[in-house]
Amino acid sequence: MKCYLLFFLISLQFFSAQSPTLQSEYEVIYKVKIHPDTLNKTNVLQEYSSLLIKDNTSLFKSTQKAKSDSIALAIGKKQWENPIDGKIVVDLRDVPKVNFKDEVYLDKGKQTIFKELLKTKFSYPLEDQLGWKIEDETKTIENYICKKATTKYKNRTYVAWFSSAVPIPDGPYIFKNLPGLILEVYDTNDFLRFTLVSLKKVEKPILIMKDAFSTDYKTYKMARKNFLDDPAGAVSNQTGMALSPQNMARINENARRYNNYFD
Repeated sequence: MKCYLLFFLISLQFFSAQSPTLQSEYEVIYKVKIHPDTLNKTNVLQEYSSLLIKDNTSLFKSTQKAKSDSIALAIGKKQWENPIDGKIVVDLRDVPKVNFKDEVYLDKGKQTIFKELLKTKFSYPLEDQLGWKIEDETKTIENYICKKATTKYKNRTYVAWFSSAVPIPDGPYIFKNLPGLILEVYDTNDFLRFTLVSLKKVEKPILIMKDAFSTDYKTYKMARKNFLDDPAGAVSNQTGMALSPQNMARINENARRYNNYFD
């Protein structure tokens, strides 16, 4: 897919705005397993995510997304410096695909969720706080003794396993505020699962998504519904490309097959 000057200028603004003002103290890597289609559990997507933590601040983000953003910016910079026939054309076909694009930024107890619909970015506060129920059941994950906790969020029940041996009340995505780091969490249908891979001390810049439209969950959900009503039309509008009937049908089918949304 080829995107033109406008996208690159936005990307360049993103690039120049990133100033590493806050460095992490810890990084937790999780494996993410997703069933994108709730009607087809044989289709499983996997990638890794990163939770960067510094005191009361953290950022959860796909490691693949971080790589994709970096590669896209490098491609954009190269094309900006080397126009073809006087035109700046950014070809993003070599950018790795990201399956879990959502980011969550925690600062002083407040969570902000970042999402993307095509190239439109949204941010909104977590409005429904998770009410955890800690249970007596335990199990061992990566040599850590963990306790079980359950919660409900957006009509789904989630199970988390946390360890008080790591006294950090954080975890992947929106799952936080337990008396210890969450090492594993999943919904009871197993449509989404995060599992600890590693925990280490490391300094990395905590950089939140820029150029996101600040809104609320209701507005974002309506934008998602509008997109799903006409995915091919949305792609055509954003890229300026005329699509063949075959491509329109393919885009619509693929978009609606991904029906497992995590709000």
